[in-house]
Amino acid sequence: MPSYPSEDAAVLGASVEILKLMFPGDQDYINQRAEEHKRARLIAGANVRSDLDAGEALGKLIAAKFVTRARTDRAGAAAGNATLWAKLKQDCINRGEIPWMSLETPERPPMLPAFGAVRAFLFDSATLVNAIRPGPPPSTSSQKFRDETEEIYQISKNLTREQLRIANFWADGLRTYTPPGHWNYIASNDFAQQNFSEARWARNMALLNMSIMDAGIACWDAKNFYFNPRPMQVDPRIKTGIGLPNFPSYISGHSTFSGAAATVLGYIIPANAQLYLDMATEASVSRMYGAIHFRSDCEVGITTGKKVGNYAVARGHIDGAE
Repeated sequence: MPSYPSEDAAVLGASVEILKLMFPGDQDYINQRAEEHKRARLIAGANVRSDLDAGEALGKLIAAKFVTRARTDRAGAAAGNATLWAKLKQDCINRGEIPWMSLETPERPPMLPAFGAVRAFLFDSATLVNAIRPGPPPSTSSQKFRDETEEIYQISKNLTREQLRIANFWADGLRTYTPPGHWNYIASNDFAQQNFSEARWARNMALLNMSIMDAGIACWDAKNFYFNPRPMQVDPRIKTGIGLPNFPSYISGHSTFSGAAATVLGYIIPANAQLYLDMATEASVSRMYGAIHFRSDCEVGITTGKKVGNYAVARGHIDGAE
């Protein structure tokens, strides 16, 4: 393909600006790697200096649009405040339900309780509330809730080696790639086998990660709207070996992320569609094996994630890439 502008430098220009926003303390290192990348293109004879300059300038222009978006997407307010934390709990009590509570010592507020209000890529807030937000979980006073609690207790009490392996494989806690990164890892390995071009890679990763981002928004919207307790909060006999997240239970984040990612990846590589759904199901049930989610958290999370993923697929059908 033509040399001007350099596609490497365009990706570099956009990436560098976003990375500087995310890691302001590492700007010297980021700049160093950027210069190394450009030098590699020159040494390889793949580009001349004007190709690189034009590509980098183009990338920076695109990055500026996303930086502006990031500064106004409401993510900076996602932690909420003491007034919001108290309101979420009281709203749950007013509905006659047992509210989620932190089991950490000392008790901490829920993680990012206003993340559900962050601006999504694929839908607006009205669509989130009216078309994506799931219905309520089983009432904490219902027999179904008691049955689901007993189910998790029995799983935790009689965990098999295979269930433990699955729980640990998908645990994806802090200091790991976490569920979004895990699905990017899966996608990257599979995309490499498809011999996609740079442009296809960029488009596919954009669709995947818009769906993963918006799945997080949909999930956190539901979590903090319903403010449902975790299994071990209502039954102290239940123990987990994978760590207890400090936020409400319904719906499962792993399930929602996985449902969205599997849906988009199945669209991009149809031959693997069932494999991705099987992975998503395993990731979802792993949270039951870890004793930190009820069955309804996981099943509704998968369904909600698929809904979000379908918005990305719909975007893909009209983005001109097909």
